[in-house]
Amino acid sequence: SDVYKRQLLSYLGRHKYLLLVVAVLVTISALCNLLGTYMIRPVVNALADGGISALIQGVAMTAGIYLVGALAAFGYTQTMVKAAQKVLYDIRRDLLAHLQTLPLRFFDTHRHGDIMSYFTNDVDTISDALNNSFAMVIQSFIQVVGTLTMLFILNWRLTLVVAVCYLIMFLYIRYSGKRSKVYY
Repeated sequence: SDVYKRQLLSYLGRHKYLLLVVAVLVTISALCNLLGTYMIRPVVNALADGGISALIQGVAMTAGIYLVGALAAFGYTQTMVKAAQKVLYDIRRDLLAHLQTLPLRFFDTHRHGDIMSYFTNDVDTISDALNNSFAMVIQSFIQVVGTLTMLFILNWRLTLVVAVCYLIMFLYIRYSGKRSKVYY
């Protein structure tokens, strides 16, 4: 298992600059979403104060923040697809090269469907994981930390309640994961 992880990381390392661009764009997108949510507060305050120019300015700024976030999200999804396709190309190329070095005895003792499964299902699973998991891990981390930071700025008591709930949720997920692991 560790060998496979290291090998996958070496494939990812070949395209580290694209993955770095993805990480930066995901960070920008997540921060824009957090900042856009925070901007609702000044917009509502401007609306309550009756300042129409402050309201228009706040709405325009919020729209600009969300626009930057949407453009960053578009950029990271496109870049991640390109990076994932390059990684998959490398994996498939190496699989084919390895397959050509195997003796004929290997093909006589293994079913053709198993070999084709490696090229299609397993590599597609890697593709799905790359396209979905890489960006989501970064985005989820930034959103959790950013939300807790914003909560702390707005109301520290509420932050403590949320932090305790996060801790309870994390402990339950860990407990449930260990118990359900047997069934998978």
